[in-house]
Amino acid sequence: MHIVLIAAKSDNNVIGRENDLVWDLPADQQFLEDQISEGLLLTGRKSFESSQGAELFEDTSRVILLTRQKEYQAGQAMVASSLGEALKLAEEQGAQRLCVLGGASVYEDSMSCADQLIITEVHETFEGDSFFPDIDTRVWKEVWREDHQKDEENPYDYSFVKYKKIYMD
Repeated sequence: MHIVLIAAKSDNNVIGRENDLVWDLPADQQFLEDQISEGLLLTGRKSFESSQGAELFEDTSRVILLTRQKEYQAGQAMVASSLGEALKLAEEQGAQRLCVLGGASVYEDSMSCADQLIITEVHETFEGDSFFPDIDTRVWKEVWREDHQKDEENPYDYSFVKYKKIYMD
């Protein structure tokens, strides 16, 4: 199973504040939807319950929800209480691709088992309370980048970036 972390982060690694995004970037929303069109989705409870999550995780049959609340119900979503349990559920579902969509602790926990990072870099600094982990260039190699300038719809410069894990022999 191919495990992909997908996130949008600012130059200072902010991914959110008070369980919401701190920017509006329509191009990133479309890019995200394209990246997750195939595959099972893994997310934490707070991300699932966020305003963006309500829209993004509308089809709960494709979602594994990671939460410590053992009795949590989320439509048809599968619920796991640990990353190991979530990965096992994904394998049992026959997932070829697992898209990890946050939040911060889910990214932190799953970074070591991921094969790929797909990151939207928002070229601005923001105040926030949720952060993406640092990307260690000894572990991750940038393999693709597409840079964009701000425009009428997208108020910040941004880049779409893909990283592959460097496997040591």
